[in-house]
Amino acid sequence: MRKTVLPVLTALMIGSITVGAVAATRLPQYEWAEDGVQYCLDNGIISGDEFGELDLGGNLTRAQMARIFTDTFGLKKVSKVDFTDVKTTDWYYPYELAIFNSMPKRGSEFNGGEYVTRAEFAATLVKASGAKAADSYTITNYSFSDAQEADDAYKNWLETAVVNLYMLGDSGYIRPNDLLTRAEACTFLYRVINPSAGKTPITGDAQVTVEQAQKWAKACGAHERFINAAPVYWQYGEIFGIRPEVMYAQAGKETAYGKYGGAVLPEMNNWAGIKIKSPEGDRTEDHETFATPDDGIRAHFNHMSAYVGLAPVGEPHDRYYVVKTIAWAGTVKFIEQLGGRWCPNINYGYEILDMIEVMKQY
Repeated sequence: MRKTVLPVLTALMIGSITVGAVAATRLPQYEWAEDGVQYCLDNGIISGDEFGELDLGGNLTRAQMARIFTDTFGLKKVSKVDFTDVKTTDWYYPYELAIFNSMPKRGSEFNGGEYVTRAEFAATLVKASGAKAADSYTITNYSFSDAQEADDAYKNWLETAVVNLYMLGDSGYIRPNDLLTRAEACTFLYRVINPSAGKTPITGDAQVTVEQAQKWAKACGAHERFINAAPVYWQYGEIFGIRPEVMYAQAGKETAYGKYGGAVLPEMNNWAGIKIKSPEGDRTEDHETFATPDDGIRAHFNHMSAYVGLAPVGEPHDRYYVVKTIAWAGTVKFIEQLGGRWCPNINYGYEILDMIEVMKQY
């Protein structure tokens, strides 16, 4: 995949103006798209008119999408495509030849002037980038109430887009059939070109003190056992190189701040809902038991180490080795990626992030 897009995408331009002037007129409602828009400005994919307007809420045609992906990913043209509505004199003729093999769904017509949906753009983006379709539509279907509204041809490609955080939902909806906006097009593309953009590392030094964490826990009505566990989390955070506030917030989420109340019992010293090697369901006996609270915290860090690609400390529990056999083991570097991996809910990591942001205020 090329890291830059050199050709100016005139089909997506709405005039011309200097990048600095355009950036100065960006609207607050599109702050979430700022990095993606700037990337597209810097690489000539979009431009503003004489008034500095970017039309970020405007929609994108299939012909424009074809040129974006051809220029970005260096797509190779096929010799001939029998779309009945495309002429060799059409400006997008070479681009429909190039995008043909990256289209998850094709008909007899190309319909180059037709606006594309979020689902079509995301699915085509995944395929054009060289990524593979997922084997199932499980995580997306679990996480978004409107997931089944997507065309079947796009579903497994959407799963890849969602799991890799190229495409995000909103308030439990993914809006697959909404028309794609220019702001969304820039953002989806930027997330593929820059996989770490806008994501929060799991590893690194603590950004919250243990005192802050304990004050936060008390304010959340935590059980004394959870409050007392904080110093141990910070000790293991330094040993593993994993941010302890990430782990402590996750433990708070998994154990109801040490009050438990679900299948996992307090005496099991299981701070993260870790399963046994071969669970049959979500019963108490399907979860691991650790000898002491400290052993359970070390197991929590060992389990996360299998996700992020770090060495364990001491002898890991059985489930650690199960995680190590999964294709994505060692690749989960960001909190946002925990959704769909640690938990089937794609918003799981974002919920932990929200907890950490509150923790920082103490």
